[in-house]
Amino acid sequence: MAKSETRNEVEVRSKKVDELRAQGIDPYPSKAFQRSHTTQQVIDLFSPPAKELEAGEADPDAKLLKVCGRITSKRDSGSIGFINLTDETGKIQLKIEKKLVTGDPGLSFKQIQKLLDVGDFISAEGIGCRTNRGELSIQVNKLEVISKAIIPFPDSYYGVNDPEICRRHREMDLAGNAESLQRFRMRSKILQSIRSYLWDAGFDEIETPTLQAIYGGAAARPFVTHHNALDVDLYLRIATELFLKRAICGGFERVFELGRVFRNEGIDSTHNPEFTSLEVYQAYADYFEILGLVEDVICYSMTNILGDLKEIEYQGQTISLERKYDHSQKYPNFTGKHWQVKTMVEAVKDETGLDFDNLELAEAIEAAEKLNLKLSKLETQSLGYLLYAVFDQKVESTLIQPTFIIDFPVEVSPLAKRHHSKPGFVERFELFIHGTEYSNGFSELNDPQDQRKRFEEQIAQREAGDDEAHPMDEDFIQALSLGMPNCGGMGIGVDRVVMLLTNTQSIRDVIMFPTMRSTLKD
Repeated sequence: MAKSETRNEVEVRSKKVDELRAQGIDPYPSKAFQRSHTTQQVIDLFSPPAKELEAGEADPDAKLLKVCGRITSKRDSGSIGFINLTDETGKIQLKIEKKLVTGDPGLSFKQIQKLLDVGDFISAEGIGCRTNRGELSIQVNKLEVISKAIIPFPDSYYGVNDPEICRRHREMDLAGNAESLQRFRMRSKILQSIRSYLWDAGFDEIETPTLQAIYGGAAARPFVTHHNALDVDLYLRIATELFLKRAICGGFERVFELGRVFRNEGIDSTHNPEFTSLEVYQAYADYFEILGLVEDVICYSMTNILGDLKEIEYQGQTISLERKYDHSQKYPNFTGKHWQVKTMVEAVKDETGLDFDNLELAEAIEAAEKLNLKLSKLETQSLGYLLYAVFDQKVESTLIQPTFIIDFPVEVSPLAKRHHSKPGFVERFELFIHGTEYSNGFSELNDPQDQRKRFEEQIAQREAGDDEAHPMDEDFIQALSLGMPNCGGMGIGVDRVVMLLTNTQSIRDVIMFPTMRSTLKD
């Protein structure tokens, strides 16, 4: 709709607000409206095996129905009119006859015709019926306005098609696109499923600070803010990890937090500066046990949302979430069926032919350059950095089916426990699906002296140009010094799980109100 047409309609609707008030009707009444049924409940009430009505028949029991919702279509024909009323469960047709709707109480037939528009919220009372054409309806005897819409409502057929409008004005998207409303309802159910699974598994949900004096727990740049009363700069958390592990040091054995984290990074189809993260920590567990927990959480959510499926369609590709691999021969303590598991060295060798178990740094750099890799100075300083760079640039995007990459270089894993049998590596995993990281986890480093040394190495990396290197955190080292049992921990990008289970291409379409450049401009 052109801007001039929009302005004209706003003016027309605003005059209707004035007319309602002039006629003694509040277009925004403060009283509560108690409905007796949702639209879906009305449909169920008159559907087999319940009561069925013939065409042209009204409910012989004259059961009073009261519904509330938004007008999504409206048409008049002489002394009879029809309104489609929509709530979050569906829609039902209202049949409005002049002889039955007198306006005492409620709106008169003429007021309904002249002063109500698509987009308005209303309350209607009446009895069930079927029109002569057989459409289930409510034969209205009383109708009241709940809220008058001033701006034009999205087209009932085309909805809102502009992604910019959908993301910046999510209320328009939800109101105009039923699939969007359903997507965000599914998101809510996914969050409920995650919490339910962890609660049932004996995990305690705790809350950690959003404002932190020292940011940590991930490789990311933070947002900086200033606390006026204390006159100090603080950071929005980039992860919940360090505080959750301090709770383990204090005596909790199973903890999790599901909440927002903030990273001062770019925006693309899988990244938003604020997003929802799940972090879980379990005492006496290792990274294999936590790897299984990641599978459990995702599969439990999928079953709750989609049913007992083994495969889902995601962006034109079939993704199998069936756990069908037995890794017990290679990892005797890792029993049962799981998703695919590969070490980072194995994944790089399978995709590129480079065997980092048998390469010196100089020949590895030469081989990597033949693959046309873009290497920074930092990535040529050690085999660990180089291995990670090759994986990041050449392998990650090829991992379509659920795959855990395990055993990362120690250089890129400052919070993970050193591998029990592989020098230069740590006990860490990441889960990849459709070429995107979904989860990160490891056997947690609990040696305070080793942790201090890792932080010092991170400081050196920062001085060498890595602006995402981890800062020193004396409070965390002190917590480890109190003692932390062997512990496994993991994080899951919840928004990406929602994308997967709702077949959504962009993270901005599963975050209700994503960060938008236009919002910042305005």
